[in-house]
Amino acid sequence: MNFTGIRFTKIKQEIETFLTDEYNKANLLFSAASPYGQILSVLENLHQLSFLYLKNTINNFDLSLPNSMNERVIRNAAIFAGHIPTRSISATGTLQLTIKSAVDIETEIKGARITISNRLGLKNKSNGLEYAVNLGKDRVTHKVTPNYSFFMSVIQGTWKVSRNTGSGKPLQTFEVVELGLREIENFNVEVLVNGEYWTLKRHMYDMIPEEKAVIVRTGFNGGINVIFGNGSFGMMPILGSEIVINYLVTDGGDGNIFSRSFNDWTFVGQLTDSTGNTIDAEKTFDVSIYTDINFGAAGESFLFTKQMLPMVSNNAVLALPQHFIYEIKKLGVFSHVNAYEKSGTIFITATPNVNLFKSQGANYFTVDIDAFSLDAYEKSKIDRYLRAGGSIMLTKKYKITSPDLSYYAINVFVIPYSDATDESVNAEILSRISDYFISLTKTDRIPKADIIRKLSFIKDVHSVDIQFVCKKNEDYHKQGMANWNNQANQMNPNVTTPNQPTDYSPSATIGIDPTLGDIIFEPNEIPLIRGGWTDRNDTFFSDDIESGSMKAVNIFRKGSVDAKNRPR
Repeated sequence: MNFTGIRFTKIKQEIETFLTDEYNKANLLFSAASPYGQILSVLENLHQLSFLYLKNTINNFDLSLPNSMNERVIRNAAIFAGHIPTRSISATGTLQLTIKSAVDIETEIKGARITISNRLGLKNKSNGLEYAVNLGKDRVTHKVTPNYSFFMSVIQGTWKVSRNTGSGKPLQTFEVVELGLREIENFNVEVLVNGEYWTLKRHMYDMIPEEKAVIVRTGFNGGINVIFGNGSFGMMPILGSEIVINYLVTDGGDGNIFSRSFNDWTFVGQLTDSTGNTIDAEKTFDVSIYTDINFGAAGESFLFTKQMLPMVSNNAVLALPQHFIYEIKKLGVFSHVNAYEKSGTIFITATPNVNLFKSQGANYFTVDIDAFSLDAYEKSKIDRYLRAGGSIMLTKKYKITSPDLSYYAINVFVIPYSDATDESVNAEILSRISDYFISLTKTDRIPKADIIRKLSFIKDVHSVDIQFVCKKNEDYHKQGMANWNNQANQMNPNVTTPNQPTDYSPSATIGIDPTLGDIIFEPNEIPLIRGGWTDRNDTFFSDDIESGSMKAVNIFRKGSVDAKNRPR
């Protein structure tokens, strides 16, 4: 046999020729149904499957390929590269408790004092989820007077405990995994060794020799890994030491509360008076939401992990704008994050993920406009996270700002198929545009082609084009033409054509690419497809997407195409 053939097909052909000759010597006919023919067929299939498996394995580990979608491989490769995937984040907020007017303080609250323990359990009646009081210390005592009111920070989730025993060896590692849909919260983990709290660090090289510190990071199998030092970097718990890991189990984004319902809480734990007797909190206090319970988010998806890998800062130092973007995007509660440096200061703009903050049934066009901006409370949350989550370079200053909202309208020109109704086509167009802008990730330009591509996939649409109308551009031309007219009125009546004002250009376009028609916006801006403004001709664009007049999205039907021409 000639084994110089480098292709399996050539070797198979030589084997078939050999077997045919041998069968002929015995006056037999060789075929695929012959015993050796069947064996040869099985070997061929096994060979093909082996190469297919090998190819798929290589593709799974090649993260540069767009089709590489193996979640476990992506997450574990990210951890090896220095990126720690963000676990679910709990919603936080503040409750206000006010003594009920009908309560007799002297008889029902002994000593007129109540004591609240940290991590006291609560349950929200509307969503059925558990929350915990987050005091920052073991307990707080209040002296109660008529109409007395106080505030109480809460965090969504349930506190759990994992108990372990030290081995006295270097790099002791303990894994904590939570089964089911709930996850271990990203920030709220405590480690105690023999009853003493140890400091949490992000990396082993952050620990000094014999420091009582420990690393807590997302594990390869989900959950968390708690890793102790080796003596040179961090202390080793001695043999037999008690290691207690307190951790919060959260429901992530499901814990956000959008409606501030009154007395919507059940106290799972107990409040006590000065004598230690239990107080019925629901009968004693009116409970309301003082600051929104929000910023809860699910753990980062593997697609997000794959996208963020090029921006990883392995030393956790926040020095460049992209490092700040990376750190904030890891929170998972912002759909649009941008950062830019100006005069030595890094300016950070962020827009909350509207999906997390809008009420059920609302869409991009009906959600409150305030959902796209940051208030002072939300800015302070980001600031605290940045200071706790990374090492900010000493020479760097940063400022967190709410994005400037730039208003746009979209005119959609569509040719549907003849059997499609306007109602179904319009509803599908609005849905596609809403989905695009509610999860906007662009930071400087929105191409027309992006939206046209999405609308082209609607089955009832034959062809489509769009046009953006920018409020800033219309305001500029409206003011420019008004100045021009004022100048004309003040000129000599004998001059019929006044000179154009030097600071106005009729051909200028602001916020829109003059050639391609794309939306163009600055780093501190975010474009919104909303109405409530007029163009240069005083045409009003309504903010009511269902109105019959011009609005944020206007759909114009330009004929139709016979349904027989639908592609099969």
